[in-house]
Amino acid sequence: MKYFVPLAAVLLAITAGNCQADTVISAEIPTAVELSNVDINRIVCSGPMTDLIVSQEKGMTGHFSGNNAFIKFKIEDMGGEYIYADEQSELFVVCNNTVYTLIVTPMDIPSVTIRLASPKGDSFKKNIAHYKNLPLEKQALQIIREAYDGAYPSSYRVSEPAQVESLSPDLEVTLTQVVDVDGVGLRLKKYAVKSLVQDPVTLNEKLFLSSSVSQSILAVAIEDHNLHTGQITRVFVVEQKEQPQ
Repeated sequence: MKYFVPLAAVLLAITAGNCQADTVISAEIPTAVELSNVDINRIVCSGPMTDLIVSQEKGMTGHFSGNNAFIKFKIEDMGGEYIYADEQSELFVVCNNTVYTLIVTPMDIPSVTIRLASPKGDSFKKNIAHYKNLPLEKQALQIIREAYDGAYPSSYRVSEPAQVESLSPDLEVTLTQVVDVDGVGLRLKKYAVKSLVQDPVTLNEKLFLSSSVSQSILAVAIEDHNLHTGQITRVFVVEQKEQPQ
């Protein structure tokens, strides 16, 4: 049975607001990241954190406690003129007995939160526990809430394909994010939908019931059904990757 959920209903259980998605880092390869050179940055491990190696000679300081690490760059006071760190450096974090290598560039940006993804075997277990005892409809609702807030567990796999879909001549529809919940069989697709016409446009969930979107849709949620020229809204589509036999 399919469930098509208008986001207006979903939002009753969600706090409104624009949240920046956390950066999720895997352990396989060194990863370039930007951190704030004015505020304290946070690194979150999915398990115990046992070591943190920073380049103090490049102005980076840090400490860890439990499953969190906090990174700060030194700010030099040159007689009333402040000099902020701008030199790229390496940062090593030991999380769950796995070494994560970050190539850090300090930037004049707000505080950044980085989440270290679990090794794949652990991801399956964490995802299954995350959705344990939830019926399929509530599973779809849960991942939509997480997508709306832009904050996912580190066990999810997140990619950003920036792929344009031809669903309507009146709309520019771009697939901006794909989120896989391995071990549970769920996938969420997030679209940015922009109106291209002069007259107001009313979006309907049925527009996304297309084989080009998915063959196994569980839920469709639209953030704003009514668009004016140039206005953009988000659409969330949840599909079931693994069909029961």
